[in-house]
Amino acid sequence: MKRKFSRAIRKIAKQEGVRPEVVYAEMQQAINMGFNNLDPEVQAYWRRIAPDGTAPSPEKYIEIITREMKSAKTI
Repeated sequence: MKRKFSRAIRKIAKQEGVRPEVVYAEMQQAINMGFNNLDPEVQAYWRRIAPDGTAPSPEKYIEIITREMKSAKTI
């Protein structure tokens, strides 16, 4: 998974004409913005996927939503 994630980051960076670090930082910023959203429904979502109370890294978030998508297919 880590290897695919790194490859995807590099590909996005190349398409956008920026360094991979910029893509990663923007992903983390978007996660943090969502994590800090005060909407109760949004907070309930984050409590469910990040029960430790800390915003996940982009790698961890992709892992979480991938797992959720796979489990949703089986329902």
